[in-house]
Amino acid sequence: MSAQHRGPDCDLLGDAMKALVVSGHLVVLGLLGYLVEHQPPQYQPLTAASAPDTDLGAESL
Repeated sequence: MSAQHRGPDCDLLGDAMKALVVSGHLVVLGLLGYLVEHQPPQYQPLTAASAPDTDLGAESL
């Protein structure tokens, strides 16, 4: 009896798992990017909360 070589073994389950993991990572990254871009403003910027620039030294002269 001679053994026949039928070509490279196809690992269909491994390929499907790789595709599932890669697509899952892409979905998570996409959702995180979407949430970062569309988050409501929670805090006012420091420049908006600061006092306006006034020259207090000129009034006392």
